[in-house]
Amino acid sequence: MLVNTMTSQQRPDNGFTLIELMVTLAVLAILMMIAVPSYRDLTRRNYVSSASNALLADLSYARTEAANRGTFVSVCSSTDGSTCAGTTTYEGGWIIYTYPIGTKGADQNFNNADATFKLLRYTTARSGVGIAAKDSKVISYGQQGQLKRTATTLVSFVTCAMSSGGTAENTTAVTGSKISVTGSGGVTSAALASGDACTP
Repeated sequence: MLVNTMTSQQRPDNGFTLIELMVTLAVLAILMMIAVPSYRDLTRRNYVSSASNALLADLSYARTEAANRGTFVSVCSSTDGSTCAGTTTYEGGWIIYTYPIGTKGADQNFNNADATFKLLRYTTARSGVGIAAKDSKVISYGQQGQLKRTATTLVSFVTCAMSSGGTAENTTAVTGSKISVTGSGGVTSAALASGDACTP
């Protein structure tokens, strides 16, 4: 009688065990807990940077155009691209326009019905940020590119990310930005210090 001495070999399973699956899911959950807030903060920082850079560029543009044209060039908050909103909030958008130097002086609201007023640029609303101005007055540049102000307050803006509650906030993870305009018309930008409020 022949005896088969060959031992049978079992093929390994190709799937995961329950323990391996649970460990994998736990690791994925931890990675998600770390990655999602970091990505959200990165997105909010980009919102602040983009909005602040857009306003900074437009203020510099307005100054340059005033010097090139030899006229007043003004900036004001605007939500429709055709009128000055007269508010301190700029996240809804803003316009840049020019008009002749005359007896009325600078800081004139844009007048769409007056042919001497010319709209130069309209920057639309910025999402995810709050942009607050020092006051609601029109910001004007003279023919030498200098700041022309009928108001006595300095010109400054603060840009901060919006919280989930709909308020602007300056945090360590998402720092706000402050823009200042000097009397000569120069524009500077700096990050807000930790603990600074989102008010100019």
